[in-house]
Amino acid sequence: MKCLSKTIFRIFCVILLSLHCFVKKSNAQQKAMYTQYMFNGLAINPAYSAMDEALTITALSRHQWVGFKGAPNTQTFSIHTPIKESNTSVGALIMRDQIGEVITEKGAYLTLAQRVPIGENSYLAVGFNGGLSSYQANFSDNFGSSPLSINDPVFNNQNNWRGNFGAGVIFFTKQFFVGLSSPHFYYRDFGSFNEGNSTTYRPHYLLQSAYLIPVSEQLKVKPNLLIKYVNGSPIQFDMNVNVLLYETLWVGASYRSLDSFDALAQIFITPTLALGYSYDFAATDLAKVQQGTHEISLQFRLPVKGRDFPRCYF
Repeated sequence: MKCLSKTIFRIFCVILLSLHCFVKKSNAQQKAMYTQYMFNGLAINPAYSAMDEALTITALSRHQWVGFKGAPNTQTFSIHTPIKESNTSVGALIMRDQIGEVITEKGAYLTLAQRVPIGENSYLAVGFNGGLSSYQANFSDNFGSSPLSINDPVFNNQNNWRGNFGAGVIFFTKQFFVGLSSPHFYYRDFGSFNEGNSTTYRPHYLLQSAYLIPVSEQLKVKPNLLIKYVNGSPIQFDMNVNVLLYETLWVGASYRSLDSFDALAQIFITPTLALGYSYDFAATDLAKVQQGTHEISLQFRLPVKGRDFPRCYF
């Protein structure tokens, strides 16, 4: 088991260093991810629910670039649970993304995940989600009086709905996991408009990994890594280290490539209720015109009848 742990840790380090060297070539950033992505797993990978033995409910709200007019804000709500004594889990995810008073994206999805044991205390999980996404653009009320907007189809209001789906895979043990996903194959590309002013979408691909290092009974360290890739855009990576104190308080720090330095914490108010908060310090010129980004999360974990109720560190 010690040899396996050392091997897994080396793999994690190789992935981390290799990706760091590769993404240094990028000179721009992607749309910001959740700072507390490690506490909001179903929003990253539909296979995530297969890692958890509990009924888990998570709510998160992110308010970006406070003090900057038209800044984005995002909310997510998720619930997932294993099905009795099976290796199958189901869930639901609701998302809302808004940029000022102009653009709003919404989505509602159902998820299904299945895990398969492939060794001693190691599993491979596959997950899928499907649902509806909406894109609403209220250009006329905000730019309609501008001379540039007259008879310009780019400034027409939009209200589009479409089916959306995603998939993911995760390999995990008690101390390590690595996952690859495209949680929603269709994303709005805000930077382009094609003929007829229809909506353009691009899939996002996410690679996520974490490794739990038990230092003592009172102290555990967990490095996390999240990589995001969109065709035609620079790769974005998020490197994080969290420390768990007395099984009660997570504290950590993150760096998001060419975007921000972040501080975060999650406290377990009770064994089943956790409250999280993070603050992003901008690492770009935006730091001069805004007062940072706030993110708050609330999570419930409840036991499922007929199953063990172990602590979930991922």
